[in-house]
Amino acid sequence: MLEATPAQRTQILTLLQRRVPHLRVLAFGSRVAQWPFGNGAKPYSDLDIALWGVTRADDLALAHLRADFEESALPWRVDVCDADDLSPALRDLVQAHGTQLQGLPAEQPAAA
Repeated sequence: MLEATPAQRTQILTLLQRRVPHLRVLAFGSRVAQWPFGNGAKPYSDLDIALWGVTRADDLALAHLRADFEESALPWRVDVCDADDLSPALRDLVQAHGTQLQGLPAEQPAAA
């Protein structure tokens, strides 16, 4: 669960839909209630989001998304990252404990 007000969550989702509607997005870090590290969000803790499926064609949209977040009324910084740029260990943590904001869940491995 994302630690944000309903209005803040709506603003986040609106910006994501406007700029990167085709990407899968997960929130992680201190603003996610089930995040295994830390003791929850402080009033000005940043929001970390990871994007799956980013391509070179998304570069301009990502630049606009980052600017939109900087100019938004959100009371904290939003750190936008490409999931492929995360270490494998952090990427696994995000997938296991992150909060889905947009997109389809990751494919589950087929049962053997």
